[in-house]
Amino acid sequence: MISFGPIHHGKENTKEAEQYKLLWTSKFVAEYSEKRCIQDPDRTGQDLLKKIENNIDELKKLFSQDVIEGYIDTDMAWMLFVDGCSLLHLMEKMDGNPESLSLKLDQLVYMSRDMLLLENQLPRRLLEMLSKEEGKDLECLFGNYTSLGEYKRLGIVVVSIQNPKPIHLLDYYRSTYLSPQVHLDAHTYEPREKRKILRKYNEADKYDNQIVPPISWHTCKNIQELKTVGIRVKANKLHKNNALAWSNITFTSKWFGGELRLPVFDFSDSTPYFLWNVMAYEMCPDVDYKYECCSYFSFMDSLIDTAEDVKELRLAGVFQNLLGSDQDLANLFNELGNDLPTKLYSNVFHSQSVAYSKKYIMIKHQIENHYKTKWRTWLALAYNTYCNTPWTMIAFLAAFLALVLTFIQTWFAIHSNN
Repeated sequence: MISFGPIHHGKENTKEAEQYKLLWTSKFVAEYSEKRCIQDPDRTGQDLLKKIENNIDELKKLFSQDVIEGYIDTDMAWMLFVDGCSLLHLMEKMDGNPESLSLKLDQLVYMSRDMLLLENQLPRRLLEMLSKEEGKDLECLFGNYTSLGEYKRLGIVVVSIQNPKPIHLLDYYRSTYLSPQVHLDAHTYEPREKRKILRKYNEADKYDNQIVPPISWHTCKNIQELKTVGIRVKANKLHKNNALAWSNITFTSKWFGGELRLPVFDFSDSTPYFLWNVMAYEMCPDVDYKYECCSYFSFMDSLIDTAEDVKELRLAGVFQNLLGSDQDLANLFNELGNDLPTKLYSNVFHSQSVAYSKKYIMIKHQIENHYKTKWRTWLALAYNTYCNTPWTMIAFLAAFLALVLTFIQTWFAIHSNN
């Protein structure tokens, strides 16, 4: 419905949104002038456009050559000026109230979804040039968009530990699921304090220095099969700063089974767009990431085959499914997993090029070892067979008591003469 940047600029289906972008740009420039105590907003707009024109060669290098081919510098500078100002205004005013942006609710929802498309990303350098406060990090606006205005109302800045300076909005949104988040007071926020907190939290994962054995995922494949050997799934809400991080996964082996804790994730109609685009982003040849999200998708795909697997995750509080039926969500993960680069090799052996696969393979190895300890699985099967509901437990105890009484009666009958 809306485009940012040169790839979809001027297409027929985005023409309506162009009028909104001009409106938001004029409001952004007016607020910019007021904040800087400038009397003439037109002069402010000309100065911001001039800043883009003076740095157009630098900005052009941030786009692939084939997507800017055919653009003359003045036209591209105007397009980046309008798109950059309107995006900044959108993120600042995003509060779940479409009237503040002169939109209807359905328009706001569709535009919010389009803002996460890989081909709609605007580079951080452009947004910094147009920002109302020079030198201020864009995480305030990025966080305000992802929280629908909650962070702005609370006056906090959310900083990603592993990606403190994301290069665009999709990169920031991706970071919220990959590492712990640090919440800072927006009014007392200082870069020096941010660096100190990042050093405190930026610790290596405990799996980084471990030797990961080769493992194939054959014995217990999906959630239903794990359940039959007594392994239960629970939502991992133990760490507040890491509750949503996809690396927040643990396995504990117990007497009567095991406990697999997974991070909480909400699914809505816009979620597939984010998942597909973040996967495409990690697979871009110029992106220097290690398939962290693709590794998570691959791991979850190994746990989910059918709607019953999704149902177990939903009942455990791991998934909040607003996408549709459980089968729809199962189909989504199966489709995501079809051509993942991590699925082609990381389930068999570990490569340093895939960061999270090491931890996921270790978890799989722990589950495999738990299953191979036969007395644990026998206890789990017995417990699930005879003690999984109050009625089966009562029936089991009644049968056991009848057996004991029969034994006592027989013993007394044999030894009654004595």
